[in-house]
Amino acid sequence: MYLGLTGGVTFSTASLQPLYADKLYQQGYEAGFVFRYIAEKNFGIEAGLNLSQCGWKDDYGYQAEDYYQRSMLFAEVPFLLHAYLESGKARFFLNAGPKFGYFISEEEFYNNEELAFYYPYYNKPTETYFQWGIMGGAGFEFHLGKIVCGLSGSYYYGLSDIFSNRVTDPFVMSSIQQISGNFFILFQAQ
Repeated sequence: MYLGLTGGVTFSTASLQPLYADKLYQQGYEAGFVFRYIAEKNFGIEAGLNLSQCGWKDDYGYQAEDYYQRSMLFAEVPFLLHAYLESGKARFFLNAGPKFGYFISEEEFYNNEELAFYYPYYNKPTETYFQWGIMGGAGFEFHLGKIVCGLSGSYYYGLSDIFSNRVTDPFVMSSIQQISGNFFILFQAQ
């Protein structure tokens, strides 16, 4: 059994249908706690409790003065299958499974004075607080006695929408995708 801390950077964007404007990745942060239990040789489970920042930027074209950016903060719980191969003190691992999140807050920044219109998501608050999706990642770590240090990278694909998607709503789909890179340190409890 291992307990520890993780932190790193995220790059996220949104899949909106209809699109309205091309989306760019927005940089954010992620930090939290990790619990890992190795049940069998080369297999275990990993769970966490994280604060994660995600969102997107609109792409109005090269050197455009107009911009739009939305930044959202979520409390997240990934629950992942952990599989690894070891060579001495080093391990290479793969993680995969669901990730659940709950919306905490958001901020919008925009300047579109040259545009004569606003897109439907401008000033539109997040409507679906509970988020879920699938996550997969890989990484490597070093075991130094009862301390484990490592790096990991992961990709999250949201299967829920941040805006309501009823027939009368402006969006058919509004999900988040996120790439993250983290450093972690774990302590072996048993």
